[in-house]
Amino acid sequence: MRSAARRCLAVAALSGSVGATCALAAAASPPTKPAPAGKPGASPATKPPAKAAGKSPASQASRPAGRAAPAPKRAPPPPPPPPPLAILPSVARVKLTSHGAVVAVVEDVNLPRGEWRGESLRFHVAFGAPGPRAIDARLIAVGDGELEPPDDDDGEALTTERVPRRPRDAHALLGRETMAGIVVRVDADALGRAFARGNMAALRIRALVDAIEDASGAASVVVRLGASRGTPLTLGRLVAASSPPAPPLTRVEAKLCGPDADAHPLAVAIAPRPPDVDRAATIAPVLAVRHATDDLCVRLWSAPPAR
Repeated sequence: MRSAARRCLAVAALSGSVGATCALAAAASPPTKPAPAGKPGASPATKPPAKAAGKSPASQASRPAGRAAPAPKRAPPPPPPPPPLAILPSVARVKLTSHGAVVAVVEDVNLPRGEWRGESLRFHVAFGAPGPRAIDARLIAVGDGELEPPDDDDGEALTTERVPRRPRDAHALLGRETMAGIVVRVDADALGRAFARGNMAALRIRALVDAIEDASGAASVVVRLGASRGTPLTLGRLVAASSPPAPPLTRVEAKLCGPDADAHPLAVAIAPRPPDVDRAATIAPVLAVRHATDDLCVRLWSAPPAR
């Protein structure tokens, strides 16, 4: 400002007009601002950008902008259904043994070799609700010319697991597919050993169930039958007995039960045989008309306890 004033006075001295010349000089010379603190002549510092609230620089760098969160892992696909069963099962025998308040039910299902090619098999055996107190499965060899396995043959124990309904990879055998039950695994080696004796094996299902007493004093039990490849399983012999100290049986009544069941009473072999048994109105179970929805309903009367 002082140098500009000196120039103004010098020009005024030459021109002879001090006021006008100094006014024009002041308008032509823009005022200068003082330099900011720091180095002389440095430009003002640029203000840094504000940080994002709640996010540290490390968190911003860990996930690039625009990248979506990883998708959750998909569940494994369900197992494929088994191929059609190469054998045609049949129920060879159902044996019921009274132990008083409980009844032991033994169901022998024959498995002929058929077109079996050495594969392991899984069967769904339903029992519905309420379930049995205990249940297991065994594989027994059936000799040539025999129709059912020996009663005293323990055979080979099989692996079982409880399921709420038939799994996709198991063959339906006994009961409905939507019922709770067990899956029985029959290993190929065990089945091969059983077939070596006579080209037929039996799957023995043993269950201990609570009997329901009706108004007549009979103990009622429901035995699950079944179907294979849409064909009802043929029903063979029915046997009933009592085990001491339970009292002996005096009468047994067996019928097919279900929406389409045949109403004819079925013949039952009772051991020991009661003195007066009416067999005239019964038919052999193998002759009964079967449906895939049939079950076997059995009622057992026992002698009054001795006093």
